[in-house]
Amino acid sequence: MHFRLLILKINNMNRKFKRSIRNREEHGFIYIFTEGKKTEPIYFNSKKSEIKSNDIKIKIKGTGHNTLGLVDYALNFIKRERINLKVDECWVVFDKDDFIRNFNSAIKKASRSGLKVAYSNESFELWFLLHFSFTNSAIKRKDYNEKIEENYRKETKNKRYKYNKASGVLPLIDLIKNREKDATRNAKKLLQQFKTEASFLKKNPSTTVYLLVERLNKLKK
Repeated sequence: MHFRLLILKINNMNRKFKRSIRNREEHGFIYIFTEGKKTEPIYFNSKKSEIKSNDIKIKIKGTGHNTLGLVDYALNFIKRERINLKVDECWVVFDKDDFIRNFNSAIKKASRSGLKVAYSNESFELWFLLHFSFTNSAIKRKDYNEKIEENYRKETKNKRYKYNKASGVLPLIDLIKNREKDATRNAKKLLQQFKTEASFLKKNPSTTVYLLVERLNKLKK
């Protein structure tokens, strides 16, 4: 799908996001609230397009809020729209990035409140990178972007490819979409290394995005 068309689709979905809750009694819903307004919505809308099930509806909202702000946004939405978490699911998707002080608190508050968490420490791009290979080095977002570019160029021979939050995401998704089992295995392996660590902040690198991906993939069956 052309990038501009996908952006238009995301914008239209955001406008319909609130209206759609009126039909909640007809279907179960999965609400996905993301920190980013581009990368994560593009990725999860791509995942949504693979699902043909009529048993559950998926709504994705890129909010621009981070960590605790995102959790509070989701909880306010749940309260305002009277969402029953015994029927519907609400996921929050966020990174650590520079929000060190609130990272642990956001994950704990979300879990206590019945939200499901797909976090990345330190960047959502870790999930992308794990589709190529296992990595357990704690690096910055800029380094993740460079490694994604390096892997993409190596496999496609496209030396001009640039990873960014706009035009670079869809080509990457097309390349890695059949490698989710590898990425999931690598993500679980990372978390296993931190099994005795209580602080999410210190689990660097790690990601639980695979939990949401596995949930969505179950809907395809």
